[in-house]
Amino acid sequence: MRQGFEKRFNTGDIVYWCSFDHTGKYYVKWGMVDEQFSDAVCIDLLEVFERRCINDIPINKFEDDKYHKLPKGWTYNTELYQLTYVVPDKYKGYKVDITSPESIKQAYTDGFLVKSDTIFHGDIDTDITKQGYKIVKKYPYYMNCETHTSIRSDKVFFTYAEAKKEADANNAEIIRIANLSDYDWSVEQIDNTLNMWQKICGATDEEKQKYRDWILKLKNIENVEVRDSCGNIEWKYCDKKKWHGITLTD
Repeated sequence: MRQGFEKRFNTGDIVYWCSFDHTGKYYVKWGMVDEQFSDAVCIDLLEVFERRCINDIPINKFEDDKYHKLPKGWTYNTELYQLTYVVPDKYKGYKVDITSPESIKQAYTDGFLVKSDTIFHGDIDTDITKQGYKIVKKYPYYMNCETHTSIRSDKVFFTYAEAKKEADANNAEIIRIANLSDYDWSVEQIDNTLNMWQKICGATDEEKQKYRDWILKLKNIENVEVRDSCGNIEWKYCDKKKWHGITLTD
């Protein structure tokens, strides 16, 4: 079994991993292990307990299944419900050190942190018709609320520092790539394709170098794409559709 894929995690363990947002920035996420399979760790995400109340009723207990008369003098700007945040005294000033698995685990035991799937992440709205109005909880069709995740076993860590090291390395790599010239970036993509081709086909370093030398003699290398097609190296210009094979003469 490859290193990192062995059975290492137990249900309830606090773990960390490297994730990224839509801007491409890498950062550390954390959660609680649900179970581990041979190739992945299933993790429950955690977050602060639900504090919202609708008309003084905790949101997870609030249900409004019938229509009510609109209040006299109603306009489209009239507030039909009151949303408040209630924090019990025992949680006021509560602090969690997310770099410490022990602190996270204690916060979960104390009820300050809960599993994300117990929290309502949708919208609170009013449904107004000729029958009257009612308060509804709903999820927008475009909303994807992540409460669980599965991470490759070798990419899950017991410490914040390990995940932070990977995130920092990935962010540094993005900056390095951004600072490449168009030529250097294109050459790097060509090398990546040739390295993958070599690994799949078992080609020698000499064979790979011959293809590399041939390709780099092309004009406008910044606009050249290279691919492995069934064990054959092919190239084309980015603004063209036709792929060309390569015949080495020596």
